[in-house]
Amino acid sequence: MGRQRAGRFGRGLAAAAVTCGLLFTAACGSGGDSNGSGGGGVAASARADQDKAVFLALQDPGTMDYVKNNLTALVLWLPGNVVEPLVTFDEDGEAQPAVAESWEINEDQTEYTFTIREASFSNGEPVTADDVVYSLTAMQESPITTYAAPFAAVSSIKATGDREVTVTLNRPSQSFFRGMGGMSGLIQPEASAGSIATKPIGTGPYVLDAYKPNSGLTFSLNKEYWGEEPSLKEVEVKIVPDGTAALNAMRAGEADAMPVITIDLWERLTTQGFDKDFEMVTYPQNGEMLYVAMNSQRPPLDDVEVRRALAQSFDRQQFIDAFNAPWGATATCGYGLSDDPQFTEEGEECPSPFDPDAAKTALQEAGYGGEPLEFASLSDVPDLSLPADLLIPQLEGVGANIERNALELARYSQLIFQGRPPEFDVTVMSDPAPITQFACTDQAKAGWTTYCNPEMTELMEQADAALTTEEHDDLMAQANQALMDDAVIVGLLAKDGVGLIHPDLKGWQEPKIHIDINFANFSW
Repeated sequence: MGRQRAGRFGRGLAAAAVTCGLLFTAACGSGGDSNGSGGGGVAASARADQDKAVFLALQDPGTMDYVKNNLTALVLWLPGNVVEPLVTFDEDGEAQPAVAESWEINEDQTEYTFTIREASFSNGEPVTADDVVYSLTAMQESPITTYAAPFAAVSSIKATGDREVTVTLNRPSQSFFRGMGGMSGLIQPEASAGSIATKPIGTGPYVLDAYKPNSGLTFSLNKEYWGEEPSLKEVEVKIVPDGTAALNAMRAGEADAMPVITIDLWERLTTQGFDKDFEMVTYPQNGEMLYVAMNSQRPPLDDVEVRRALAQSFDRQQFIDAFNAPWGATATCGYGLSDDPQFTEEGEECPSPFDPDAAKTALQEAGYGGEPLEFASLSDVPDLSLPADLLIPQLEGVGANIERNALELARYSQLIFQGRPPEFDVTVMSDPAPITQFACTDQAKAGWTTYCNPEMTELMEQADAALTTEEHDDLMAQANQALMDDAVIVGLLAKDGVGLIHPDLKGWQEPKIHIDINFANFSW
């Protein structure tokens, strides 16, 4: 058995599903000044001498059950802080120990043997191989398809010793080991699994002391932590749904960091000087894709030539100009954030580039006769209503007959996310899920986007089974090209995440476990 302690792995295959990221889009600019006393006009934090920090969140998670919930409002705070994965990946993509202190991988990459470190959960109970088997199995069975996806090739998960767990795969899988450093690899005690919704337990540097719905979360040090004690001894996360109120709280010194800022606030970040008063960070891990979805199951959109013609009406620069934040988004025809292997900027192999004159001609040649197209838009989500405001006149400008159906989120979810078949012709969406969410081999099982391309799915499966990063990335690029050619999912912008941080609060690092904000990195 060949011993491996590190390696670079690409993103792997996920089942067809949608992860709705309606309220966690953002962007950012350059860093602010720091002079040791607040910098840029910001006073020193009143919490610095207490080794405490206050973070702001715009959403309430509703539950602490991270196995069955993927809201950003939850996964920002628990992974890494309270619950740790089997392994972690450094900035170079190299695997490092976490709950597993070492591991061995056989030569054909179908058997992984993890040695579990001698550590305790925050409740004082030792971490056992059975706890690891339970945790991985729970994630394998998670209703969140992106959490379960890394286990697609896994045939067995067994305790092969008191501190040893062996995972056997029926084929190599790029996504499996990468998943063990993400949400899919989070380890919890089996005996406390019943209380996960209110009191999750893990091996991380912090414990969750309290969660008050629509109010906030409080964290303190985990006295059982196996690693180095963090500098911040106490962390409070305040839930402030109103973006204006949250920015005002930052300005007033009532909070020290706002790691996720929604797109409707972008313009204010620079025009009101937040980029001068605070450190501002951008990071693709908490970014989202803004894209158009066309219902290929309803005529005339069942004709690929009609879809491609409509796609040529999309002026992506208008979106960047409207958000007044060129530093936070990149125009793209494909699907992928800037750190994805298949990422392409607009113009790179784009089969339907912006060309309204060509779009008009192509629509006529495709036989489009002016049939009405229902554009379903969200009326109560600003970062999606604005794109709809721009897209509709663009479509109408090339001859499309658009009927707008503005819906509140609850009704939109019923008709589109949950509806079978989904009731829309065209819509615009923003979410953080990878391109693998569109994997589909059976049209009857297609997700809310109605998209299903077995050939594209096969390319992604081949990519997941690749033995090298280079082979994986090449196959994913081919899958992305297939998606662009079909023009059912049409990329508009790849948006970065953004954060505001008090200039005296040092140690920001980009997320490692999905989009986690790791408190242990920070210090005053």
